[in-house]
Amino acid sequence: MTPRISRCFKLNFFFLNVFGIWPVKNNGTLYRCYSLSFVFISLFVYNLLLTLNLIYTPRKLDILIREVVFYFTEISVTGKVVMILTKQSDILNVLRILDCESFQGHDDISRIIIKRHITKFKIYWKIYAVISNFAYCSQILLPVLWYFLFNTPLNLPICKYYFLNVQFIKKYFIYLFIYQSVWMYGHMTYNVNIDTLIAGFVIMAITQLRVLNYKLKHFNTSMKSLRNSTQNMELQELKRHLKHYDTILSYCSKIQEILSVSLFVQFGMASAVICVILCGLLLQTSKESLIFMISYLLAMTLQIFVPAYLGSILSNESQELVYAAYCAKWITRSKAFKSSINIFLTRANNKISITALKMFPLSLDTFTWIMKTAYSFLTVIRNIQNEEN
Repeated sequence: MTPRISRCFKLNFFFLNVFGIWPVKNNGTLYRCYSLSFVFISLFVYNLLLTLNLIYTPRKLDILIREVVFYFTEISVTGKVVMILTKQSDILNVLRILDCESFQGHDDISRIIIKRHITKFKIYWKIYAVISNFAYCSQILLPVLWYFLFNTPLNLPICKYYFLNVQFIKKYFIYLFIYQSVWMYGHMTYNVNIDTLIAGFVIMAITQLRVLNYKLKHFNTSMKSLRNSTQNMELQELKRHLKHYDTILSYCSKIQEILSVSLFVQFGMASAVICVILCGLLLQTSKESLIFMISYLLAMTLQIFVPAYLGSILSNESQELVYAAYCAKWITRSKAFKSSINIFLTRANNKISITALKMFPLSLDTFTWIMKTAYSFLTVIRNIQNEEN
């Protein structure tokens, strides 16, 4: 028995369940109460305090940049969490499609292709999780360690809560530090598992397109392996491939519905963060601030590069189906076979693409446009500075 493809997302849903936004069948009233309270404290209260902090932040650019960066990041995280909470039934439908018979692979090569891509996805999840946990430790644990070893000043990890007076912060500093640290880890976990879930859904679509490409390119070879292959058997085999393609289209349509708004928020906020950080790099800042901005800039760039890269591969693989269908040597086959191939070619000429709120496609072209726009924005700010000087 081939393991269900949806099992590759086991860790994603486990952590989302632990952090209160993905109930399973056995969860009852107790979990719903836990989920509501957890989401209320970790999102509503947390973001409310961040908003108040941003309002009361001193209007100095070097101070404001850090607060704005974290605030935009929290908007992105909130959008992803809302996607999981509101699209649970759609996500379950996607998982059912992944486990359907058409997606399991009916020959050894197809199963190898599927297994290879699942392995790549699991490696990607591990790398993302390790890097994120390392960044979290450097942001939280290292300052604490330096405080005890070298008696260096210890600040709140996320924001300084400018709306609170200094005496209150000093009195309850430990509690505020623990509060920010715990929920920061929760939001980091949301980011890791939802980002990899989004990438995983696209990777599974790419996997199925590659399986279908292989089947169509080797259609003649597979039919020759059947000793008594007839026109009827060839037509039935082609119909199985067309059914597989129809299932892929349905799957891509479902993930489009799930990811559309979340991708728009993610790309929009990441673009804003990149522009803000580039402006911050023009200022004379400390080495610690410079390291923070450069590392955050790389993180935001990768956060939009990975889905954009996968979106381009998805579109390219869907266009490759046209060439694969021509490899089936359809000229010498029956009229029904030619008619089916013709219909397939007409549809396959329209490439599959995932779009964010139907405004821009998930592609490397979009990523390049965002980076060019950010650089143009940086150039304008720099020219204004030069004129003022």
